[in-house]
Amino acid sequence: MEVTMKKEQPITIAVVDDNALIRESVKFRLKSLGYNVVMEAENGQEFLDKLHESNTPDICVLDINMPVMNGLETTVHLKKDWPAMKIIFFSMEDSSIYINKGIQLGADGFVAKDAPFMDLNNMLLTVIKQVQVA
Repeated sequence: MEVTMKKEQPITIAVVDDNALIRESVKFRLKSLGYNVVMEAENGQEFLDKLHESNTPDICVLDINMPVMNGLETTVHLKKDWPAMKIIFFSMEDSSIYINKGIQLGADGFVAKDAPFMDLNNMLLTVIKQVQVA
């Protein structure tokens, strides 16, 4: 993968959440803002399995509480095997314990699910700047 991204190449995003309605809603909103949602999964294990079979997205919007493999455990695997991928936790769990644990594990940001959608967009824009500078 190239170190710098071309401007005309949209940022690729994965949405990982066990709630199908939330996944579809986030995907729809992101696409309406011009993002390229290239992958979705309902838990961390499914996401890791898909990553082995396809191109790695630039950013993962990741739920924390999911069955099979939660977001914290998933982050450990992502940082080990796909260290360039940026991770934004997107969760109802907005307690500082989860936020701090996520940051310790290498997450790049946190957005509460009940926050205005523009908060997610603003976090993505912040993370994208990090990707393009890298």
